Amino acid sequence: MAEVGTSPSRESQFLDAARSGSKNPGVGVPVVVTLVEAPACHLCEDAKSALVVIAQSYPMTVSVLSVLDEPGRTLMQEHRAPMSPLVLLDGEYFSSGRLPRRKLEKRLKKAQQGEIR
Repeated sequence: MAEVGTSPSRESQFLDAARSGSKNPGVGVPVVVTLVEAPACHLCEDAKSALVVIAQSYPMTVSVLSVLDEPGRTLMQEHRAPMSPLVLLDGEYFSSGRLPRRKLEKRLKKAQQGEIR
């Protein structure tokens, strides 16, 4: 897995990898994944690395926000996330803290098959 950082140049590498990696382009509607991260958060780094890998199999668009910026802080408060990273799927709460990979893959598979949206 590639190490992913939060600087603008490395952030764009992360987003490009997540967007372009799908093995099934055009199958299903891409899920919009929003990740709100905190500085020096090992769970956030782990979640970003996992999303890069998962994006190889499922259509998704990933955006990463910082909890230090207003949009990220607002989402953390709105969803009452107890810890970072906060993960939203299509704007709805999915998880906070350690990313549940299997649960995410199940959800993405259902979305890819058109079962949920």
